[in-house]
Amino acid sequence: MLGVSGTARWMTHARAAETLRADRLFADPLAIALLERTEPEVLTRLRENPTPRFDVIAVRTRFFDEYLRRASAQPDRRQVVILAAGFDTRAFRLDWLPDTTVYEVDLPEVVDLKESFLAECAPPERSCHRVAIPADLTKDWTARLRAAGFDPERPTAWLVEGLLYYLTEVEAETLVRQIHTLSAAGSTLALEHVNPDTYRAPWLKDWLREMGEGGRPWQSGLAEPEAWLSALGWDARVHEPSDLAIARRRWVPRTPPRDVPGVMRTWLVVAGRRPAPATRETATATTTRKEPQ
Repeated sequence: MLGVSGTARWMTHARAAETLRADRLFADPLAIALLERTEPEVLTRLRENPTPRFDVIAVRTRFFDEYLRRASAQPDRRQVVILAAGFDTRAFRLDWLPDTTVYEVDLPEVVDLKESFLAECAPPERSCHRVAIPADLTKDWTARLRAAGFDPERPTAWLVEGLLYYLTEVEAETLVRQIHTLSAAGSTLALEHVNPDTYRAPWLKDWLREMGEGGRPWQSGLAEPEAWLSALGWDARVHEPSDLAIARRRWVPRTPPRDVPGVMRTWLVVAGRRPAPATRETATATTTRKEPQ
């Protein structure tokens, strides 16, 4: 998978490994097809040596799958945007209502490689309209999204999975502010992040160093995701992987209550855009309309 980011490769390995399981939480045949073409030795190892190391990713993926199914099933919410999509194949493997548009945004080199692969492998028919957008999410990606047909006046289901901890705190906040600006009333946002204690976990020290040396440093964390999102205009519900019922079927370390300090945590978040406060002009107009004639 030359040219694909390390994160995209890792996620493809994880989705392929889950697909090979008899008790799988989801199926991703395109992940299998990609490894068959690009890393057959990895696919062989996954078939011969099942491992629980991808269990948290499998639970996370299923959680966000279910979020997208619920969110896009609402009558007025037919726009879906997946940021840092990588080799995500939800446009093909989820059942979408026919008038749904799924926008996938990622770096140009990732989009190009993914499109080349899809052209070669003849993927299954999809029920949605899929639009791939090459853009750097730390720069002006919003203009490219609009130019591709995205309508900020329509409610949107957003997904930001496996991205925010690669951004600085300023970049992560800027991204969510950009999402907020593009989100009409009724929009929803799902995201993943970690807490600052993650960076102090001694058993992650070497791994985090290797990630940095490989050009993929983790750079930010959230202690209180509800408060952070509230300040940015979103009302959030926050889970940890071990809170989820499906986690009981997998090797997912349980975390103690949130008031226990010094614990590394992964946040799985679903939020709704808070309605904009009424302006004086809006309030006056509303009052005028309600006056008896």
